[in-house]
Amino acid sequence: MDLADTNAWITYLRNNSLLQPLWDSLRLNYSDYLRSPLFPIVLTVSSYFIICLPYLICDIMGDRWAWVQQFKIQPNRRPTASTLLHCASVTLYNHVFLVFPASVAQWAWRPPVDLPERAPTLMELIAGVIGNLLLFDFQYFIWHLLHHRIRWLYVTFHAIHHNYSSPFALATQCLGGWELVTVGFWTTLNPMILRCHLLTTWAFMVLHVYVSIEDHCGYDFPWSTSRVIPFGIYGGPSKHDVHHQKPNTNFAPHFSHWDKIFGTHADFSFCTPVK
Repeated sequence: MDLADTNAWITYLRNNSLLQPLWDSLRLNYSDYLRSPLFPIVLTVSSYFIICLPYLICDIMGDRWAWVQQFKIQPNRRPTASTLLHCASVTLYNHVFLVFPASVAQWAWRPPVDLPERAPTLMELIAGVIGNLLLFDFQYFIWHLLHHRIRWLYVTFHAIHHNYSSPFALATQCLGGWELVTVGFWTTLNPMILRCHLLTTWAFMVLHVYVSIEDHCGYDFPWSTSRVIPFGIYGGPSKHDVHHQKPNTNFAPHFSHWDKIFGTHADFSFCTPVK
């Protein structure tokens, strides 16, 4: 690269986001796909099963991977083939008969979106993703608390998710249809409320899928989000594992502050794993 090319590249970076080359590539080469109302569904569903796969392999390998099993939160409780198939079938059913029709229906009232020419700055993307996670955390905390406090709501909609006192990755979206639609509604609406760029929206959706699976994976690895984020700000898999053993604790899906404020926070030491 000669001096003129170097200067041109420096000028480009000064006037554009670091994410601009990525956004230009996506916008110019895949516009028809990205503008489809089905794209967010394809993105989140494919991300879900891809992210679940490593944890699923860990569950299947079991004691043959002793170095992995040392991080199992409840080492004496592993999902069986029948429970894995049940959760996968519930997830697929909900997406085929609820999420997919709802996405197709969007064509009737929401035309394909225009793709902006400018990419978000890196700080805008990070702030947008964090903002969406915090907003969803508040919404789901209230929703989750109500569905545990009001018996009719729990039995009718939420009980299926608590069939397993030792959660595993594929149990993440083993939900009643109403719950999945509600979660999908918030994850779609919140980026609009916060006026996020589409790239920020998609980054939030994928990260949200990842941390949701991590919460349910049943393993507390050294690289778990709750260990990377300091000061106990983030809940993570060990605290969500407590929720599945002691359902009146740890209602927030991601962070810890709402449970601490409302007195529903509990550490793993509070709980004795089911044998």
